[in-house]
Amino acid sequence: MSAEQNPARPDDDQTVSLLARTRTLCGQCSNDVGVDGIAIAVFASDTSRDLVYATDITAERIDELEFTLGEGPGLTAYRTSVPELHTDLTDPAATTRWPMLVPEVLDLGVRAVFALPLRLFIGARIGVLELYRTQPCRLDTQHYRAAAGYAAALGSIVVEELDPSRNPTMVDPALSPRGKVHLAAGMMAAQLRVSPADALTRLRAVAFAQHRRITVIAQDIIAARLRFRPEDSAST
Repeated sequence: MSAEQNPARPDDDQTVSLLARTRTLCGQCSNDVGVDGIAIAVFASDTSRDLVYATDITAERIDELEFTLGEGPGLTAYRTSVPELHTDLTDPAATTRWPMLVPEVLDLGVRAVFALPLRLFIGARIGVLELYRTQPCRLDTQHYRAAAGYAAALGSIVVEELDPSRNPTMVDPALSPRGKVHLAAGMMAAQLRVSPADALTRLRAVAFAQHRRITVIAQDIIAARLRFRPEDSAST
């Protein structure tokens, strides 16, 4: 898949200004835990998630692959509220759990992934902190405690910085890569005359079959460069 620009890139002026504390804590977390990159995703449900911030394109790609394929450590950590720590993705056990995701992530040059649930002070789940390394790596006690500490702190900070009453521009879909995907799925649903949920499933299938980024396909749909007909429904 091509290496398009990261929609949550750290040098984006709007992202820096609106997610200042989130960005700062992610940088500190990367240094303190000893990982190569970090992403933060928030969830509306088990099947609806948005990338909030990523330190680099690889972290963003891992999160997007999980969204596209509907499997992975971040989704599992959110569903179970239990951290997912995978020191070497070449372990057959990882491929058994996530047969579609693991080969794609290995192709990115990633060997270790970790996902910790993000919670609010009341215990509600809101998302995940996702970390990766390009080399096999086991988190020792010190590094795990550091990662858990950042996950505990980031929950409330992310919610506060995303609060539209404090930051009205956060409703701008340009700041939410998945927002474009859901918009495109709605357009696809109208074109195919299917439900939005079915359209999103089919959009994911198209991205996987064509080995293209789902956000790129979504942008093509929104820009009317890609359209679907009802007779295409059976083949999408």
